[in-house]
Amino acid sequence: LQVYGTFLCLHCVYPGLFSLALAPQWVMPEKMEKQLHAVPASRTVKFRCQAIGNPTPTLRWYKNGKEFRKDQRIGGFKVNHMWTLIMESVVPSDKGNYTCVVENEHGSLKHTYLLDVVERSPHRPILQAGLPANQTAVIGSDVEFVCRVFSDPQPHIQWLKHITVNGSREGPDGQPYVLVLKTAGLNTTDREMEVLTLRNVTAEDSGQYTCFAGNSIGVSHHSAWLTVGRLCK
Repeated sequence: LQVYGTFLCLHCVYPGLFSLALAPQWVMPEKMEKQLHAVPASRTVKFRCQAIGNPTPTLRWYKNGKEFRKDQRIGGFKVNHMWTLIMESVVPSDKGNYTCVVENEHGSLKHTYLLDVVERSPHRPILQAGLPANQTAVIGSDVEFVCRVFSDPQPHIQWLKHITVNGSREGPDGQPYVLVLKTAGLNTTDREMEVLTLRNVTAEDSGQYTCFAGNSIGVSHHSAWLTVGRLCK
């Protein structure tokens, strides 16, 4: 049994501190479970391989079975204090298997990540079919609309409610009258923007709701209807 740590020996020939040998062990292996990483070109990729051992293990990185050196990649790479390999602005030539090997005189470990770099595909946002979905709710309940947005480059998402002005749903230019219910803020994530929550709904909340997504290429939108009524007894 190998145990890591420094201990005080009181009944030794030479009393004092001593350290026990330890073969390499992963630190927080649950953060290494995702092995396949598919990312768009120009993103930053991080592969974690932090380990402990006594003596301290060495760390080496291999790409497709060959030792990985900084001069083999445009822009190089870096390994931080958490034993994480960091590659900035990845390109298709960075695709491959990346294996870390940690070892000391008592043993070794290795772990492999697969990197797939996807070429950027400029197009307007794609919205998942069927979302948001029409809903029926009772007065006083909460309603949640969901809209899944797929976009590269970064999308801007808004939730709109169609309203009536002076008895008309459209303006003189033919565009619908809308009320912006939710728009992205400085610290808002795309996942948060993909959900619109209406709390304690009333009959006035009935109507048409639209998920509107745009990027530098164009815009897309899907709509759904909400019907609010009383609970039948």
